[in-house]
Amino acid sequence: MTSSVFRIHPAIGFARVGDSEEYYLAPETMAGMPVPGKPGLTGGLPVKPGTEDEPITASDLRDADGRLKRQAARFRVFAYPADGAAAYPAGGGTEVKLGDRVGDKTVVDIIWTVHVANKKGNAYVLDVPGYDGSIIERYADGRTPPLRNVQSEVGQTSLTVQVPNVNDPERVKAWTTDPGPRAVGRDLRKAAFDAATEARAGTTALPGYTKLFPAGDPNTVYAPRGAIDTLGHIETDDQGRLIVLGGYGRACSVNGYQVLGSDVDNDGWFDDTSDGPVTATLVLQGADGALVHVDAGQAWVVTADPAYAPQILNTVSLWDELYDTFVRSFDLQPELYTRQDGYKRDYAPSFPDHVEPVFKAASLQEWTTNLPGMARQAHRMVGEISAKDDPARTIMAGLAFVRDPNLPTQSNLGAPLMPLGLGDSGKAFLSPTYTQYFFLEQWDKGRFEAEPSRPLGAGERLDRAALSACLGGRFSPGIDLTFTVRQPDVYQMDWWEVGPFRIAARPLSYSRAVPGQPFLTGGYVPLNSGHDTVEPGDMTKFMSVPWHTDYNSCATHPTSPSVRNITTLYWSWPAQRPVHVRVAAEVQPDGELGPYRYSVRGTGTGDPDPANQGRYQDRGQIIPNWSSIGVVLQGSAIDTVPGKAMPPNAFLEAESRLDGLPDPAVEPWPMNELEPTV
Repeated sequence: MTSSVFRIHPAIGFARVGDSEEYYLAPETMAGMPVPGKPGLTGGLPVKPGTEDEPITASDLRDADGRLKRQAARFRVFAYPADGAAAYPAGGGTEVKLGDRVGDKTVVDIIWTVHVANKKGNAYVLDVPGYDGSIIERYADGRTPPLRNVQSEVGQTSLTVQVPNVNDPERVKAWTTDPGPRAVGRDLRKAAFDAATEARAGTTALPGYTKLFPAGDPNTVYAPRGAIDTLGHIETDDQGRLIVLGGYGRACSVNGYQVLGSDVDNDGWFDDTSDGPVTATLVLQGADGALVHVDAGQAWVVTADPAYAPQILNTVSLWDELYDTFVRSFDLQPELYTRQDGYKRDYAPSFPDHVEPVFKAASLQEWTTNLPGMARQAHRMVGEISAKDDPARTIMAGLAFVRDPNLPTQSNLGAPLMPLGLGDSGKAFLSPTYTQYFFLEQWDKGRFEAEPSRPLGAGERLDRAALSACLGGRFSPGIDLTFTVRQPDVYQMDWWEVGPFRIAARPLSYSRAVPGQPFLTGGYVPLNSGHDTVEPGDMTKFMSVPWHTDYNSCATHPTSPSVRNITTLYWSWPAQRPVHVRVAAEVQPDGELGPYRYSVRGTGTGDPDPANQGRYQDRGQIIPNWSSIGVVLQGSAIDTVPGKAMPPNAFLEAESRLDGLPDPAVEPWPMNELEPTV
């Protein structure tokens, strides 16, 4: 038994909301990258439920009634040799399933416990009037931003007075959605995160656990798509793997309809996104029938917005953020970087692992933005660079067009510097992470490997696939997770024992739960609370409430008047929130593509100013319409346009149910020149 260590993968998994009871599984291949053994297929497609790795097609996106299916996160347990698990990548690793042998014992059960919550209402405001710096700086020196939902009796909010204590039990009860933990295994295969289902942790029932759901007078709650009475459910498959489904994308206001006056901070509102820890216990049986329970580690699950372009890779993904944090703060790979010496200039990155994803991400941007023809051609040339090419003879020679994160002034320089996107809070334009840029520098010098010297193991590939499907770089606040992923305090420090990228949860002693009192607290506060203070709901609470309004907003924006190219519109996070798309239904019989359209289009989205187009002008309209937005898929996966063969390597919008098609075609970037600010 001491010869193996056990880890759950992915370390952080992502479920996604939908308004259907049906679901598919989260992608288990890396977005934007070739899929080994499947020529022509680009990674990132979700997986059909009940299959090992069969990718979905457009006909799998919606149920028979046209509702958008949810995405479930699938978790597995892997065993690693104890003498090789302390390095990264560890490589190897063998999945452990029901009926497998572990040493001289048989796996007869895998008991999973999951506890998710939503704390957005008891969190801190993100949009502080008059403050333009980074979000994390608002927590420095013992300070915090004002709290959300600091209300008078008439429900009005003050952003200047913060009287309540974030840990006050009455405040926690009022603004936290917490169904408590749920457990599943061989004997109990499914459990819902609702008020009716008993709270349970492992084999222990918790009948006295106080469950919290949005309160208010049921006669005055505004719930246009149904009340938030569940955060989803968990189940197991026949092999003992865990499947986590989140909520239905609902948003409600507890005191009648309250105007959605902000893109990120809307008091009185709840949504049904969530996050929390995932743990597993292996039940092993020896030849004598005796049972042994073995801790199989911890992971984390997040429920976020739908993946509207699952195969389009972000130039800076959530994987890039976590990897950069672990490289620079945890000495993840001492041969690459140490806190004492910095980057090792003799390190040779792997072209397919470290360099090619940046190039592929750039080339895919044409499918979710309206780049002009010359820029599309340049981006395609970037995507075609291979390990066989001499860097000096490519379009990327000298990295002349890549924004350098080591030069802070470059964050205020727009085109022709890349990436062509808006930057983080406090920065005008997007830059690669420090580690990404180092890899590009080494490649530019010809110092790289054509193949990885230490490939990822199967479980480690699941970690990367899950995180690569999410947004990085622009955390203001972002949409999947946010700036807290850069904070070392949120992670388990002993990564060499438990595996990297693991959220450090506060120990949850459920035996201390008191009937009638909330079990959770205000939880983690950046730069103000110590290690191991993260609770369920703490990783998503620093994002928009409801998520719908931020998604609606993050199309195109002008940059700050203080920087160059102020008259040009730039994209927020087009791989996660497609702005401009080519529509599958408009492909001509000869394969010619139609014009660019706004992804969010139709009634209520028009405006004379192009800077405001491609979004609902009344934020409240995104609440009933989010599930009608189409999904961008590779042409070879689109099977819902009768009589037309889709170009296999084009990425086109399918299954939009928005009205108003065709809206006017969108002109190529730069599409708009506003009057200069005086």
